[in-house]
Amino acid sequence: MIFGSKAAVGLDIGSSCVKAVQLGRIGKTGIELERFGMAEIYPGGDKMAAGDNVHDLKVSAIKRALAQARITAKQTVSAVSGESIIVRYIQLPNMPEQELRNALRWEAEEYIPFPIDDVNLDSVILGRSEDGERVDVLLVSAKKDLVSGHLELIRDAGLTPLIVDVDSFAFLNCFEVNYTPAPTEVVALVNIGAEITSISIYIGGVSRFSRDISIAGDAITKNIQAKLNCDWVQAERIKIQQGVPEPAEEEAAPTPSEDLSILETIRGTVERITGEDLRDDSPEAVSNRVIRTTLTNLVSEIRRSIQFFENQPNGRPVQKIVIGGGTAQMHGLDRFLSRELNLPAEIIDSLRRITVKSRDVDTALLESSKLMLGVGIGLALRKVVE
Repeated sequence: MIFGSKAAVGLDIGSSCVKAVQLGRIGKTGIELERFGMAEIYPGGDKMAAGDNVHDLKVSAIKRALAQARITAKQTVSAVSGESIIVRYIQLPNMPEQELRNALRWEAEEYIPFPIDDVNLDSVILGRSEDGERVDVLLVSAKKDLVSGHLELIRDAGLTPLIVDVDSFAFLNCFEVNYTPAPTEVVALVNIGAEITSISIYIGGVSRFSRDISIAGDAITKNIQAKLNCDWVQAERIKIQQGVPEPAEEEAAPTPSEDLSILETIRGTVERITGEDLRDDSPEAVSNRVIRTTLTNLVSEIRRSIQFFENQPNGRPVQKIVIGGGTAQMHGLDRFLSRELNLPAEIIDSLRRITVKSRDVDTALLESSKLMLGVGIGLALRKVVE
């Protein structure tokens, strides 16, 4: 981590809104939320109306979020995400750190699916094997055009980029400070935003697995919009208000004596399996099916990620899931993930151990958006936590 005396803002430039967070110290160990602002990127929340003007809309949203929070700090800690961010956990022969860094560029070519000249590389030494022969290294690469576009946004908003992190690592920082998990605890951190779901598996103070999935909240909204032929804002409202449908109560199977056609028998069987009434074409039933189908696809990817980690030589069973991101506002999402993945699941409390400076923070805005604060809080912590 990087620390300094100048104030810096944790700037979470998401795909639908910008969150600006400024934290400060209280005494030696306390942390205080000093400022918070948020601004939607797209007019009225409708992404489809943005056209090719996304860069300018994001710059405007950054400025509005900072102005709303009355943040004057110019240095930023921000993050990037997406499937062009590649995180790998590798083992190399033990060697002096400088030699290791020189060797990593050549080793990276084996692990990074892009030309090495097209990416920015960074690495962290996680530890060494008990016999001292091998070293565990976290290798991160980001495509240069992604990073340069991100930095351009920040500079066009009149700010100075200090640190560029990865969304999943920022979310991990927020979890660690607020929950102080036991060294042996294995937690899957799942941050479900608008366009990206970030997964990080946490053990003993570090991430041991990280992956971004391009299935998230917008996929649900787009599918509702298509099925119900409504606008984006209506579909988004339906998604949040309706939430995740609870499983239907299991119906009794028909007895052989019942006079049912073959078609009715098949329909009844499918309904019992899926928990859906195939004859119900009401908007609520249609959106329920859309939500369940999209989330089932997301769960499949999360399950694959967890299984991949657990099957690694140093893998361990995941013990629970902690969820955050704007999509976590959907009622019942934690229960759905817990049921589907057969693991305890909870929604992150990003302010669990952080005091709010209420006279300088819009507490109503904070309350309505706190589930989206994990990345912003994690970024701002980079300047206040040693």
